[in-house]
Amino acid sequence: MTDMHDTDAHDGDPAFEALAALWDRRLAEAGDALDAHEPSPKVWELISARIDHLQASQPTLTVPSSEGVWEYFAPGVLKKVLHVDADAGWQAYLVKIEPGGGVAPHSHSRLEECFVLEGEFQIGGATVRKGDLHLGFAGHDHGALVSPAGALLYIRGQIDG
Repeated sequence: MTDMHDTDAHDGDPAFEALAALWDRRLAEAGDALDAHEPSPKVWELISARIDHLQASQPTLTVPSSEGVWEYFAPGVLKKVLHVDADAGWQAYLVKIEPGGGVAPHSHSRLEECFVLEGEFQIGGATVRKGDLHLGFAGHDHGALVSPAGALLYIRGQIDG
């Protein structure tokens, strides 16, 4: 079993570094809620075993809707990560926008796919509705996204970092 603290094998790997930055940020957000002591070797073994199990030669992976945690993303916006492919540098997640909520302008370093499952949102003068696919292209700024009535989005894009 590989020592999870040994990052030498991943030095210079942008996807690994992005995933590590994502977890550093997520853990930092927990603040004092986390014990300052390093988890026991048994905890690392259990985590490693779970990852190995998920990466075993399975032909498919199902993520039940009951799994995952909705996290704060922006005012009136929650995010639930469904899957992360660190090797490829992307993640799949849901975004729930409350009525009047939205996301500030930003850019993407790679293509982002956004499929509207429920509701609608406005961006750049256009309305994107249920069943529509919206693409944010790499290297381009993307205006503010606002949902007057609320929306549920499936997004596949770069790993936050």
